[in-house]
Amino acid sequence: MPTEELAIGFVNTVAWRLRSPTEERLDSPETLLVWLEQNDLLSGGERRRMARGWTTRPRDATAVYETALRLREAIYELLLSLTKRKRPAAAALKYFGDFVSHPPSTSRLQWQHGRLTWCGKTAPRNAHDLLQPIAWSAAELLTGSRAVRIKQCQDDRGCGWLFIDESRLQNRRWCSMGDCGNVAKARRHRHRTRPRGA
Repeated sequence: MPTEELAIGFVNTVAWRLRSPTEERLDSPETLLVWLEQNDLLSGGERRRMARGWTTRPRDATAVYETALRLREAIYELLLSLTKRKRPAAAALKYFGDFVSHPPSTSRLQWQHGRLTWCGKTAPRNAHDLLQPIAWSAAELLTGSRAVRIKQCQDDRGCGWLFIDESRLQNRRWCSMGDCGNVAKARRHRHRTRPRGA
C-alpha cells in the first residue's frame, strides 16, 4: 500500500534527476505494471493478465508505457514549476490538462484499505484507465492547499526527488532524513571536524 502521495511516488520513479545520467526505475512495460500493482492501481490478477496479453500485443505494451512516461514527465514539469514559482512549459500544461479531462471508461470510487480510492470496475482497457488515478492525484496536489509545500530534495549528489514538506516549520530540505539528509549531515560533520590544511 502506498505511503506517499501517488503523483509524487510516480514522479520519483526517476532517481537522480539532477545529475546525468538519471536512473530510470520504470525501465519496461512490465516494471510499470508491477509499480501499478504495488500502488493499488491493479490487482495481481489484472497485472498478470495484462502482462500475458502484452506478450502477443507488444505495440499495446509500448503505447501504454510511452503514455505513462510522458504523463510522468508532464506531472514532474508542473510540480517543479510550483517549487520554482514559475510558469510551466505550455506543452506539459496542455498534455496534462488533456489527460485529466479524458473520461475514464472503467474507474469508480471505492472504499479500500480504510480510505477512498479510484478502482477499475473491470480490467483497465487503455492507458487512460490505468493512469487516470495518478493524474487525478496530481491534479489535486497541483491545485490544492498543499501545492505550496511541494519541494525538491536539496541533496548535493543530485537526488532531485520531489516531496511534500509536512514539517511544522516548513524547513525540510531532503526527500528523506534517513537517506539524503543523513548523508548531507555526515558530510558537513566531516568538513567541520577535518584538520586545517587536510
